This record gives sequence, C-alpha cells and structure tokens, in this order.
Amino acid sequence: MNIQHRIDRPYEAGCIEVYGDEPYEWRILDHAGHVVRDSAGYGSGASAYASAELALRDAITFDADDSVVPIFFRHGADAELENAAQAHRTADTLRAMALALKSAGSQAVLDSRHATDDEAQDYLDARIAVMERIVQELEESAGRLHAATQATAG
Repeated sequence: MNIQHRIDRPYEAGCIEVYGDEPYEWRILDHAGHVVRDSAGYGSGASAYASAELALRDAITFDADDSVVPIFFRHGADAELENAAQAHRTADTLRAMALALKSAGSQAVLDSRHATDDEAQDYLDARIAVMERIVQELEESAGRLHAATQATAG
C-alpha cells in the first residue's frame, strides 16, 4: 500500500492515512492500529479522490464530526482492550489534572505568605483546602480506574 500522507489524529489517539496512486483513499486508525473507517470500504469507488490533499482534508473533517459514530463488531477481546486503553487514557488525564491542581495549590501557598489581611488569608486557605480535596479525589479516581482495568485484564 502506497501511503501518501500519515498524520496523527487531531482529536483522538491514532492516525489518518491517505493511500493509493491516483485515485486516493483515506483511512482512520485508532491507537492500536485498527481501522476505524476506510473511505474505500463504502460505496462503489465513487469516494476515490483525484487529489491526496483533498482526501486528507475529508478524512480530517470526517474524524472531527462527532455525529458520526462508526460501530464495528469485533472479537470480544478487542472491546476489552479498547476499554482498558480508554480507562488508561482517562486515568492519565485525571493524573494530569491533579498535577496541574497541585501546582496551582503550591502557588496559592506561596501567595498566602503575602496576604495583606485576614480576609485574603482566609480566601487563600479555603482555596488551598478545596484544591487539596479535588486533587485527592482525582488521584483516587485514577487509582480506581487503574485497579478496575487490572481486575478485568487479570
């Protein structure tokens, strides 16, 4: 297969490929390399493109369209792997959010040293306490996701 363009998917994990030698087709692959959608698989070849760039444009547009939800029936193990991968990505996102809040909390602690009055100090103390509770919840949620993934995989 002659790949003309390969780019990372802008909205999800995986890549978009434009392939062929005029006419061109496009396909979207998930993070594991499974084909999510292939323009050649739909229709009688009328979807073929004379320009690789137009094919790439349409693939990106298709991938960005949230109203299009392709459903593929695969072996059950694939669904488990996809669910586990999604759980890992979600846990990573939760951990990143917790890290950002920890950073903001550290800054609030530094700011509290410069509070000009009791009211400002009370505000910063309340803000720090809330951020610490949110960080704890995010980290616990990420841990639960990881544990659930391990339980289903094992």
